[in-house]
Amino acid sequence: LLAACAVENANGFLVPVPSFRQHATPNIAMSSNRESVLDRENILIIGGTRFSGSYLWKELTDRGHDVTLFNRGKTPPRKLPGESDEGFEQRKAQTKYIKGDRTNAHSLRDLIDPSLYSYVYDMNGREATDTAPLADIFHSKHAHLKSFVYMSSAGVYLKSDELPHLETDATDPKSRHKGKLQTEEYLRGLGPSFPWCSFRPTYICGPGNYNPVEQFFLERADAGRPVCVPGHGA
Repeated sequence: LLAACAVENANGFLVPVPSFRQHATPNIAMSSNRESVLDRENILIIGGTRFSGSYLWKELTDRGHDVTLFNRGKTPPRKLPGESDEGFEQRKAQTKYIKGDRTNAHSLRDLIDPSLYSYVYDMNGREATDTAPLADIFHSKHAHLKSFVYMSSAGVYLKSDELPHLETDATDPKSRHKGKLQTEEYLRGLGPSFPWCSFRPTYICGPGNYNPVEQFFLERADAGRPVCVPGHGA
């Protein structure tokens, strides 16, 4: 399953079906049965404490994988809706932590050993310059990478009245998410020996969201006003 499918199922966390791009046929570290883990993997998450990364972290831990979080340490981990205090403390205790700045290539090489991880989830890269130093570390003979998973955005597509987007739809190199598109191009440029994939979610909704994408609709419903549905409503 895709990472996006996993976080979609965690504690009522709602993620629209993303457009998925797959390269070099990576094996995403998710099983179709939540209670079953085919292989226990060492997984590195870049980010992991704000919103979608938090749900991904819990999902991977629940499936029995060994998770390491790499971030600046500015956002403390938080308990997710429906998670017990005991479960939250256990999840934190099971996790390894690396504090660092992803934009510092020299620091990344000192802090991250590419031979330790089978999967990397880059959850907060916005520009190619954010992701390139990290990808370069795992594009080496010392890495045992099965897949580099990049959180892109449906905002890379050229604006269209026909939704949902398909992977073959035209992209917009001038969009405000052009950095995501350029990152995909960089990863593609590493060649067929580098296993990577990206997924392009639209609006991600759910508890803990720091972007109030649901608020407009909920406030109208609470006020007894009609709810506006964009486009043809599909």
